[in-house]
Amino acid sequence: MKKISVVVFFALTLMAVNSFTLFAQSLNDIAWLTEDYPPFNYEENGTKKGIAVDLLLEMFKRSGVEKGQSDIKIVPWARGVKLLETDKNTCLFATTLTPHRKKVLGYKFVFPIPQTSMKSSNHIIAPKASGIKINTASELKKYRVGVVRGDVGQGLAEEAGVPAGSIDMCNNGEAIIKKIKKKRFDVASYGFDTFSTKLKEAGENPDDYEIVFSFPPMQMGYAFNKDCDPAILKKLQVALDEITKDGTAEKIKNKYKK
Repeated sequence: MKKISVVVFFALTLMAVNSFTLFAQSLNDIAWLTEDYPPFNYEENGTKKGIAVDLLLEMFKRSGVEKGQSDIKIVPWARGVKLLETDKNTCLFATTLTPHRKKVLGYKFVFPIPQTSMKSSNHIIAPKASGIKINTASELKKYRVGVVRGDVGQGLAEEAGVPAGSIDMCNNGEAIIKKIKKKRFDVASYGFDTFSTKLKEAGENPDDYEIVFSFPPMQMGYAFNKDCDPAILKKLQVALDEITKDGTAEKIKNKYKK
């Protein structure tokens, strides 16, 4: 009986050790994912740049993490969202803090990421020549709306009551520009600053488009899986708070301000 008890004891101990190894988590375990969404995160000449990228690199430095811009991966937003929701070792940014993401999906956030202007938040954008005017979110139901799949713009359109059949899912900002130019949809639900940048990259004139409705501004941050170790979140939040307090975050923001 004593021999069996010893065997059981060691078996349980081994299971506990393996369990700890399986679930132990550090900042070095995290996969850092983002999308092409200037001025917050983008790639230029092979280098990751933007407000959110520069902030994260400074957070790495102050947290003692040996990571650099090459450790940040640019992926389609929908793929990033899927990984964020299924893999606890994932951070996706820059991500808008919405009640649905926090309370329903359980995302954990380190925030805020400073925004350059009110135009960097989410809006409804239309060609000026269309003459479209929208006074309330509920009026969106009358239009075909272009969004990036999984982006906050999709969620806002759905919350406004736009039928699924009237929402055109795009893979990225470039697709939104191409489709609105071809009149595949009437308006886009997207950040205007990023929309303008994408227009210029496509050789289009941003002055041909305008904001026809603005959603209430929301903060942006770094989103983590709901099961992420709270100690990791705390360490990064402390670093970000220090960066904000000493004025470094403001300097980073101003570097990308147009």
